[in-house]
Amino acid sequence: MAKRFLLLGLALALAPTLHAQRDFPFPSDEYFGGGIGYTPTFMMFNLAQTFPFNPIDLEATETGLLGSNGLGFSDSSIAALGNMLVIHGAEGFGNITGNWRVGAYVGLGSKSITRVDTAGLRVDLKLALMTASASIELVIPLFSNLEIAAGSLFGASRAIVQFAKSKDEPGWENQYSFTDIDSSNYAVALSGTFFSFQPYVAVKLQFLNRVGLRVSGGYHVGTLPTNQWTLNGFRKIQATSDSNFNAFAVRVMLYMGI
Repeated sequence: MAKRFLLLGLALALAPTLHAQRDFPFPSDEYFGGGIGYTPTFMMFNLAQTFPFNPIDLEATETGLLGSNGLGFSDSSIAALGNMLVIHGAEGFGNITGNWRVGAYVGLGSKSITRVDTAGLRVDLKLALMTASASIELVIPLFSNLEIAAGSLFGASRAIVQFAKSKDEPGWENQYSFTDIDSSNYAVALSGTFFSFQPYVAVKLQFLNRVGLRVSGGYHVGTLPTNQWTLNGFRKIQATSDSNFNAFAVRVMLYMGI
């Protein structure tokens, strides 16, 4: 009888320990679920040098479209664009089998600058980058609330350059035409779509039952080939060079689990 009570006591004592070990470390064979959340991406590259061609028939320089031979922005204005573009987006992920996970990301980021000269000529410039990608990654669980993953985003990105010169202030009655159409009054939109991918390493920390933080660091790779910029959505621009959108990228995702 004493042996039976001893065995029962040992079983009751070991039960909480066995239950704790079930979640520590995290068992990969029971790893399911997913999440979705707001995800800004910080891309570090020189915006001026990303657009090195000159579409308005002037001699190209290292500041390309923006510089003195292009739209005439000063060095200080170009420097104000900085070396970082923030892509505001959303990301979602879900585990499919074992330690493999798939996901998707969409985002849009832009920067703009303006100058007005003494003659009242106003020049506006806006640079934008849109991206839509799928992802696949291998998850390596460490603990019940901490994991690392290695994977890659791959999809399509679209670059957009818009600039306008004007001396007139456009209103509702003349929004489609200026009162005096000449070289000082025009608007141009350039755009191009290219394949992009981004290998990365991610760390995910779950600090509440269905809420966590995920940080990914990688390198965005994408090139718009020669002569692939489109003018105002209709025709290709000739004699343009490659435009490289290669940059280090950091994504920070605040997610809610599902």
